[in-house]
Formats: sequence, C-alpha cells, structure tokens
Amino acid sequence: MTKTNRLFLLLAALGQFAAPLLPVAGIGETIGARAVAEGIPPELPTGIFFSIWSLIFIGYLLTGILHLNSPDNATQQVAGPLALAGFGNVLWMVSAQSIGSVWLDFLLLLPIGFFAWEAAYRLDRTQTYDGSGRSILYGLTTGLLAGWLTVAVSISVPDVGRLLLGREPTDAVWQSLWMALIPATVLAIVFANYVSRSGWYFVALGWGILGIVVNNWTRLGTHALAIAAAIVGAYILFRRIRFGARGSYPAKP
Repeated sequence: MTKTNRLFLLLAALGQFAAPLLPVAGIGETIGARAVAEGIPPELPTGIFFSIWSLIFIGYLLTGILHLNSPDNATQQVAGPLALAGFGNVLWMVSAQSIGSVWLDFLLLLPIGFFAWEAAYRLDRTQTYDGSGRSILYGLTTGLLAGWLTVAVSISVPDVGRLLLGREPTDAVWQSLWMALIPATVLAIVFANYVSRSGWYFVALGWGILGIVVNNWTRLGTHALAIAAAIVGAYILFRRIRFGARGSYPAKP
C-alpha cells in the first residue's frame, strides 16, 4: 500500500473537522438549527449528546496518523471502510447544512452506516483486542462510529415517516419515538450477533438513547416517553451483558 493511499484516511479525518465549520463561513446553516427549526421531535437527543462526535473525530485523526506513519494489519483492514465512511460523513454534513433534504440526508446515512459497520466487522475479524493503546484506539473509533451511526439512522426513520404522512415533529409523538427505538433495538441485536463484539458500540448507542431520555424528560416534559426510552435502552444493554455477542466469528471452544 503506497503512502498516497494511506493518506486518504487522514484526509477523511481532517474533512470531518472542517465540514462543521462551513456555517461559520456563511455556507449553510448548522445541523442543530435545522433539526429543531419546525419543533423538537421526541427522538432527538439533546445537543450535548452529539459531543460524542468529538471523540470519534479525534479517534479518526489518531488512527489516520498511525496508518500513514506506521500502518499495521488492523489499520490496513479498517482504513478503506473508515475512509469511505469519513468522506461520506463529510458529504452528509455538507448536505444537511446546505440542502436540508430529509430524504437525501437519510439515504446518505445508509452507506455511511454500512461502511462504519464494515470497519467494525473487519477489526473484529483481526482479533487484535490485546489491551494495547492501539487496540483501544481502533476499538473506540470503529465502535463509537458504528454505534452512533446506528443512532443517526434510527432517529432519521421517524423524520422520513413524518414527511410521508405530512406530520409535524410534535404530532403523534409516541409513534415517532417507537419508529426510532425499534430500529435501534433490531440493529443492536444484528450488530452483536453478526458484526462485532465491540463494547464501544453499545456505549455510543446507550449514550444516544440516554440523550433521547433527557430530551423527553427535561426539554419536552413528556415523561412517559422518557421512561419508555429508558426501558428500551436498559433492555438493549441488559441483553448485551447477559447474552454477550458472537460478533464476526464463532466463539472458540
């Protein structure tokens, strides 16, 4: 692999730091402002919970630097899908900030999520969880990315549903909430059973669901919805702890 090819992952990392700054330069509107322009939906985590992107971006950057200067088998396996997910995320941010199309944003999330899961799958296949700083970095980056993309896809489903039904964010809030929680639950089970054993995935997913709980409890005052989201989040985490994960390869005898 040439150094030019190894540079792509680092460029994807840098692009994700740059894209959110475009509204500061007068290009588009912040994603947060667009998300609540027509009202606060029940499935949207409060703003502070999106700070998880800072950890993901830093992980991307450090992984990109390591892959450029001293690649190993793990980075060679995950660099391709991570770079594609990163460039896709840059495209998504530009689209969300400048165009703001519900359909386009949702469709762009799907391949990003696929590549994030592919990176987690490939890392799981390398079986390189040895407690070293590198293995922790790789696991954190791929796991948090895959988990938060699950959150992003899941909370976009009710947005598409409302568009099709001609509803506002404050209409039929129970339906909107379940349209987010059910996909999140199904995706979590699929990830643990067939993709990766990563515990970081469930950290990100649990963080996102906690954001939904806080949104409903403190910002919207819909306490019953907050309790429902908390129960679902607890079930997802309990299932992972109780039954474990098979990941990308069968457990050793």
